[in-house]
Amino acid sequence: MNLKKNFELRCVCGENVVIPCGIENVNFDSIIHLNETGAFLWKEAEKGEFTLESLTSALTAEYEVSDDVAKTDVAAFVAKLEEQKLLNS
Repeated sequence: MNLKKNFELRCVCGENVVIPCGIENVNFDSIIHLNETGAFLWKEAEKGEFTLESLTSALTAEYEVSDDVAKTDVAAFVAKLEEQKLLNS
């Protein structure tokens, strides 16, 4: 899977937010707030194609968390991306 184009992670007043960019996203009416872990996962996903497993591996390599905790966090992150329609099908 991969992220839709024309969405960017920005730090605004100390908050990590994903914002729409470009005319095709003119009707996108929300801003997505990400915590530190979510921002890290977004940056990993921006690199191109990713899987739940690749994000889980990146998360366990960056933070001292177990595979189970990382899998749960990654699943929640990807579910949020799907809910907001930020993934290409």
